Amino acid sequence: MTDILAKIVAAKHLEVAERKAAASVETLKEKPWYNRPTISLRGALESSSDFGIIAEFKRKSPSQSDINLNADPAAVARAYRSAGAAAMSVLTDQQFFGAHPEDITIVRNTVDLPIIRKDFMVDTYQVHEAKAMGADAILLIAACLDAPLLDELAREAKSIGLEVLCEVHAGEELEKLSPAVDIVGVNNRNLKDFSVDMGQSLRIGKKISSDYLKISESGIEDPQAVVRLRQEGFRGFLIGTYFMRQPDPGMGCSSFIKSTRRIDDIYKDAIA
Repeated sequence: MTDILAKIVAAKHLEVAERKAAASVETLKEKPWYNRPTISLRGALESSSDFGIIAEFKRKSPSQSDINLNADPAAVARAYRSAGAAAMSVLTDQQFFGAHPEDITIVRNTVDLPIIRKDFMVDTYQVHEAKAMGADAILLIAACLDAPLLDELAREAKSIGLEVLCEVHAGEELEKLSPAVDIVGVNNRNLKDFSVDMGQSLRIGKKISSDYLKISESGIEDPQAVVRLRQEGFRGFLIGTYFMRQPDPGMGCSSFIKSTRRIDDIYKDAIA
């Protein structure tokens, strides 16, 4: 685990302890969104005609610092949906990613897309929080978790109707995968120096079992990369910073999808 990741995980354990003391799991189960039928993230990606774009709402990150601190989650969510996004990812970490506590619930109230709660999950309590927030899926980061805890979190999520996206940064992390995981996301960013290597998805993607849907995450800015990875079996692409740093994130998403369509059409014509 890198220094920054270890720092985040340590802070997260303290944060979760405080929230547990403030509200029990039984209290979370009484929240309006907890008992709603969830929307399948995997199903949305498999059926997407627009490359399975998972558009992310984020305000800042350790790798990019401030990105779009004053963004309106409702406006961005509506724009992403209109642009053709298949799903949304919403950061909920406040300390390191600048999330507002209400961001994910505002997005849930605004669109009917499947929503991933993106945070550093270290405790089953957070799984129930995700359901209460209105999420349809959770992110588990393999670099933060040992195999038994990853399996425990994934099974807890599935038991309450949430799907599970597991993020990997290295091929050896695939050994931690649980049968309860639905989707494997290859993160293209090096956690040590925050550099981006799109070849990461190609290298690790070849090792991912067909039992899992595979997606590519982080550093995606080139529509050609999406077309290329789509040809290699990737069915989703999580894009956050590239959209959120644009003056209009929704327009950025729309332009990206249109460009990807054009490139894909050119490729198909060339091989016809």
